[in-house]
Amino acid sequence: MIIGIGTDIIEIERIAKSHRQYGNKFLTRIFTQEEIRYAMAKKNPYPSLAVRFAAKEALIKATREGKFHNFDWLEAAIDTQNNGVPHFRFQNALARFLENATVHVSLSHSQHYAAATVVIEKI
Repeated sequence: MIIGIGTDIIEIERIAKSHRQYGNKFLTRIFTQEEIRYAMAKKNPYPSLAVRFAAKEALIKATREGKFHNFDWLEAAIDTQNNGVPHFRFQNALARFLENATVHVSLSHSQHYAAATVVIEKI
């Protein structure tokens, strides 16, 4: 049974601008060290960072907790499996909140935009 769906889209330049303005303080507030390493290994890290940001926003929407959620940005991370398929890794309160659920994520980006859709399914 599907209990939540969330979608988010963001301009990639918004993430680049935030990084330029706030530096690593911005990155370490939003992204795990693994997510930062993955993105920074690319020629242009901003599409990868932006799509991960969009995924976290879509996840918040899918939980139906709204803007007053108690989850920290770092409690959810996007990992990429060997076959290229992205999946979430959760920890702390968010892991407990989603322990009886399957979370599906789809990521996409173009030259200017990054988008993500999250579906939460109750097991």
